[in-house]
Amino acid sequence: MAALLRLLFMVLMLGLFITGVFYFIANIFSSIAFNPESRAWKEMLAKLRARLKKRNELRATGMPDPLVPCNAETLSHLSLKPKMLKKTGWRDPVFEGVISTIYQEPVLLFAGQKSGKTAVIVAQSNDKEFIFRQKGKETEVWQDGQPYAVFINGALLSSGKQSRMLAKLEADSELRQWPVLMGQGEAAMLTNVDRAVSPIPRALTLLRGLEPEEQQALLVLVVMQALQP
Repeated sequence: MAALLRLLFMVLMLGLFITGVFYFIANIFSSIAFNPESRAWKEMLAKLRARLKKRNELRATGMPDPLVPCNAETLSHLSLKPKMLKKTGWRDPVFEGVISTIYQEPVLLFAGQKSGKTAVIVAQSNDKEFIFRQKGKETEVWQDGQPYAVFINGALLSSGKQSRMLAKLEADSELRQWPVLMGQGEAAMLTNVDRAVSPIPRALTLLRGLEPEEQQALLVLVVMQALQP
């Protein structure tokens, strides 16, 4: 009996050791691959873009062709519930999906990869590409390969030394919709996905007309909310 207990203890310790090694390796990979200055980062983006290109070419999902242009009308019809086309697996950590309108019109294709608390997502519309690097409570955003904004503590701040607030999201877990402040007041209400009633919830309720820059900022907020970890 004592010998059996010793054997079980050794097996348990070996399992913990192997788990620790995998966790250590995963952390190292995350710190390298998710660093925007690294070669691994560029290779990962190339891999994700290749997935989106293949998805566009194959059209194996039954989606209409092409993607619907994202204008003010489309923005007001966006759904917060993305359709997952591929989930992560042991051999292939990439996930893929599409963000559509509540009428099932595809607007953005996305592909991403997650490691620990960090995730990278490439989302493409009919004429733009966005890259989201989610790390903890902070998200960095690039548009067409250029730094666009940083989202932290509910504020979407433009990138660069002359940073300015593009939008302010006043999130409250008790509310079904959250005010989005732009300029001098509320521009839209963003649905709290955790309290949404509809199985295909509408992402936004627009409260006034929007400038193109404001439309883009709201689109970024919707994508982040729809793809939150």
